[in-house]
Amino acid sequence: MNTIKFNIKISKWANFYFFIQNLSEWHFSNRKDYNLFWRKTLGTFSTQEEDALKRFKKIRLKYPQSKSCFEKAFFSSENHFKELSKTLPIEEFQAVKNIFSLLESKFTFLYEKDLPLLNCWQEELIKSVNNQKLTDIILASLNTLYKTSIQEKEIHIYLLFSIKEHTGGSANIDNQSIGVEISRHSLENIKYVLGIIWHETIHVIFQNQYFYPLLMDYFSGKQSRVDFLNEVVTASLFPKGMLGIRLLKNKPSSKLLLDINTKKTIEILNLTKEYLDQNKYFNKDYIKRLSLIIKRHNSHGFV
Repeated sequence: MNTIKFNIKISKWANFYFFIQNLSEWHFSNRKDYNLFWRKTLGTFSTQEEDALKRFKKIRLKYPQSKSCFEKAFFSSENHFKELSKTLPIEEFQAVKNIFSLLESKFTFLYEKDLPLLNCWQEELIKSVNNQKLTDIILASLNTLYKTSIQEKEIHIYLLFSIKEHTGGSANIDNQSIGVEISRHSLENIKYVLGIIWHETIHVIFQNQYFYPLLMDYFSGKQSRVDFLNEVVTASLFPKGMLGIRLLKNKPSSKLLLDINTKKTIEILNLTKEYLDQNKYFNKDYIKRLSLIIKRHNSHGFV
């Protein structure tokens, strides 16, 4: 029987890396609101600590944005620094070790506060995320839409720091893991979190076999267009897209993404609903129609 199994993990070192890389603000996706909260909670950072974060930013920018040696070391490996030493030049490796050592006390203070919250979320997700009936329904829909035949698959979910008002996910660890920023988020929002998990699962295992290459071909490899449209499609399914609405009872999204207004959101959801209801896979006609909706919005170079 086709099935997906989720393993819920809490990793001190994954959170430690998440903490440092986010504070360094090396990437546009770093959560500024997390940093504001952490700095308010932890108090003043010394000049040495601030310099360490700047140094980390310079080093991290040299490596791939996603699924790099850093994710491999701090999420997937048992011996984090030994793994990192295989890739980083000795000078950079020693610098990273020193940066972690310098910020350890601040991280530990935060981790001790958030660990009980992460434990609560782990218990809650263990009870709900592997609902076999729900998984089978979702799996059937996604296999049809993405023209895949995903069989038995294991996905690791790493639970990470968050703030009360903000949660999110990431699919940049490896080909079988996702991150969910969840610690301080309310347990009442379990359905929304399940939607985030499935959203990131699409990125990890469903899009790459057929649909993402189709987008690359359609847009002649124009990466920004491909990535933007791919994110729109995924959001049209989960967490507040058509499958999130139908199967998780999440409220419909008023804005699919920041760059997609309410009117366009409705049009996009209706287009995805059409393919879902007719058991059709996402094809070039779907991409063309979706592009026209976004083009009318005059967004992200769709002109």
